[in-house]
Amino acid sequence: MMNVLNELKVNPLDYVANLESPIGIYLRREVFKKETKIDSTLKRKLYEKTVADQDKDGSWEQLFVRTANNLWNLALLGYNAEDTSIKKGLEWLLSIQRHEYRGYPGFFLSDNRKDPSTMRSTFYGEFGPGCTIFYQTTYAVHLFHIFSFDDNKQVQTTINSYLKFWKPTWCGAWCTINVLRMLIEHPLSKESMQVESGLKHFAKKQTKTGTWRGLPFYHTFHALSRSNHVLAKKQFGKAFQSVVKRQNKNGSWGKKEQETETFLVLDALKNAGAM
Repeated sequence: MMNVLNELKVNPLDYVANLESPIGIYLRREVFKKETKIDSTLKRKLYEKTVADQDKDGSWEQLFVRTANNLWNLALLGYNAEDTSIKKGLEWLLSIQRHEYRGYPGFFLSDNRKDPSTMRSTFYGEFGPGCTIFYQTTYAVHLFHIFSFDDNKQVQTTINSYLKFWKPTWCGAWCTINVLRMLIEHPLSKESMQVESGLKHFAKKQTKTGTWRGLPFYHTFHALSRSNHVLAKKQFGKAFQSVVKRQNKNGSWGKKEQETETFLVLDALKNAGAM
């Protein structure tokens, strides 16, 4: 795809320039190449605020949702796995990978009873509120991916388990997009029959306007941007018309969660080489 800024109603940088958050810093740095000196100070401030209440065991309150979101925030800020707080957080994630799902090993699940309700009330980032065990497992594997641990044996155990049983009609919409997003990006699964089956399933659901019946638009758009499969590229291109129509007057996307949904659109366009 060619640069799409001229096709949008408003330059999204008008909105992004004012975001004082990990998402804002990431988008200015990676999408618009407009990182400022002020961002350097803000980055450090946000880092210190994030790690200040990390527990000794590496988690945040032993809540998966808080721990995963804070690790994602640190990645957005530009920190890597050499950072002590990230190391501790990833170690805690591995400590909760002790569950089987219908006999298949490698699933992540915290013991914190607050996690399911926190997941359902927190709409942030790349993963949405599906089944608790699928949400935590797919999000955790994604974090190991972005911190360059695809070759971790425990992570590979998870991927191999999904490749043995998963199909796109296995569960509800959020679980489907969460699992496909994970499989699309991992080296062991990105060219698998399961990914192709999932993409065919999505293609059947895509409408003339480019949306997908019963699937979250922005998360689906973003997930497909991570795949080089022809079926993903075709759907992604068809969905762009809807991206243009959905843009808000201030340059953002979304209604209640504009920051997250703007990230999903702009990062997807970057992934596709359109920004």
